[in-house]
Amino acid sequence: MNSNVDHRKPRLVFFQWDHQPNANAAGYLLLHMQQQVKCLATHFDVFVINRDCDYSEICDRYEPDLTLFESGYRSHGSRRIKITNTNTHIAVPKLGLHNADPWCDRRAGFLSDMEQWGIETYFAIATMTPEYMPAVKENLFVWPNFIDPEVYHDYGQQKVIPVTLTGQAYGLYPWRQAVFPMIRDRYPCLVSPQHAYESKLAAQLLSGQAYARALNASFVVPTCGTMGGEIVRKHFEIPGAKACLVTERTAAVEAAGFVDMENCVFVDGGNVVERLDYLFAHPDETRRITAAGYSLIHSRHTLSHRPQIYQWFMLNKGLQFGEKIIQSGPFGDLAKVRRISKQESVHVVWEASDRALLKQGDLLLQQGRVEEAKHCYLSCLDYVSYLPEAKFRLAVCALREGDADRAYDLLVDLIKVTIVDYGALDPDPVEWAYFLLALICRGQFERARRLQDFYPSLSHDEFRRARLVIAQLARSADGVVSGRHDRERKSIHQPFDRNDFEWLEWFAETLEQCRQPNLANVLRRASLGASDDEKVSPPRFTPDAGWRLRAYSGIDGLMIKLRLNGLRPNVPPLPEFRYLWHLARGLVPRSQRGPLRRIRMALSKPPVGSGN
Repeated sequence: MNSNVDHRKPRLVFFQWDHQPNANAAGYLLLHMQQQVKCLATHFDVFVINRDCDYSEICDRYEPDLTLFESGYRSHGSRRIKITNTNTHIAVPKLGLHNADPWCDRRAGFLSDMEQWGIETYFAIATMTPEYMPAVKENLFVWPNFIDPEVYHDYGQQKVIPVTLTGQAYGLYPWRQAVFPMIRDRYPCLVSPQHAYESKLAAQLLSGQAYARALNASFVVPTCGTMGGEIVRKHFEIPGAKACLVTERTAAVEAAGFVDMENCVFVDGGNVVERLDYLFAHPDETRRITAAGYSLIHSRHTLSHRPQIYQWFMLNKGLQFGEKIIQSGPFGDLAKVRRISKQESVHVVWEASDRALLKQGDLLLQQGRVEEAKHCYLSCLDYVSYLPEAKFRLAVCALREGDADRAYDLLVDLIKVTIVDYGALDPDPVEWAYFLLALICRGQFERARRLQDFYPSLSHDEFRRARLVIAQLARSADGVVSGRHDRERKSIHQPFDRNDFEWLEWFAETLEQCRQPNLANVLRRASLGASDDEKVSPPRFTPDAGWRLRAYSGIDGLMIKLRLNGLRPNVPPLPEFRYLWHLARGLVPRSQRGPLRRIRMALSKPPVGSGN
């Protein structure tokens, strides 16, 4: 035996958000974060960093073999940490962890974080995330949900609860909306209240062992994976605590190994009563299904069955030129293959309800049926009220209807979610491009021209086209980059596939709808390459009116002249984004920020006609 063999676990530094106990937060959320660390510790020596830090200093101190960055979380009392100097220690591989729902409106913030931190490979906890972020699908793997068997197991509780109804049942959960009332009206039930994550009452919800024991005392427990067909923790917690899982049939659930009437029961609104009557009339059959579900979970879906991040680390160490890493399925192992083989990771194939509506709306929009397209996009918001893809498309519809103000407001709100609410350094590049286009459609060309370089690291084909429009309208198109950028920023949006000529014609038509015919005419002539004799005079643009807007622009310009770029806020110098508030907040130490709240409204109140 070679005594020099190093048997130590590889070192993992996990940059996790500050998920400290919060009196108003649901206890199970904190447990989920702790269980993720516990899962990683099965293969790594884990060091959790949940405070603002210097990446270089952390690497010097802990000498990690791998670093993992949590990102994209939709905060429920948790704090996103700030990490600097991530461009150092390039020999240490870095991974991103999208620890959120696949439809979350922080996805643009996640992609911004990954760009800023120089991360090109990602893991997600949701099986459907590749479908919601197709731009990074090739480098995205799934580290799916699991249970901690020390919490979820058979406590030997007497089965005294016929049905337990737990979890929220609003628009995001159409299956629960259909099924829960039918069950509640027919059978004795233990019903958990539907408190929101942020509610002060959320802390009163059952969690941990108390929740597991309640499941263990139940005959059947229904749950679903939302309108997205996702597989959520409850799918594993219920059978893992030895209760009979009643659920919706989806591709993700079947990929996890669930089989109808073998280890779970698939139902819908049309047969739920019939099937539950059968289960209660045949207790031996119910016990058999329950036992099989318990066996499935404890043999395939505990924290010891989630080695995907460790597998990537080991495979990446020996990765050769011409090789890549793929995943055999959302719950499967990772493996190396030759790039020439054309093998790809296997993802869940399932058309979520919102994706189907988006696809239908896009087809209608391309056919010019704007009102019908809007109905599809608005229907998406019935599932997820903040869905960014639907809001972005509604902004495009508003432009096509000539309502530039409405489009502008929608785009302002989208950008604020990413750079203000989430705190990313820059917005989604497609949203930023259309924000500039909406400004032009409002007749605020000069503002769009000044803001086009506000986020210098942004690059995307739609953004290139927006810059091309600005250059052509300013009659300075010569030398403008017309090809694609070498490194295009990833976006959560997938604009329609048009060539440059088709796109410019589309925008010229949009300008006409927004009562900007002169600009449309200039754009058409420029895009057609008119001769010198045919060229029209450049349009005259009136400066942005209002002393407040001029003041915002002047202050930002002064910061640049004084070389104080590091103190400039990451929000555009406009009242809609509360630029002065963010500027003051950055200049004042954290301990002295209290008085700022008293002047916040005075600084941030937008002028008439501006966004909120």
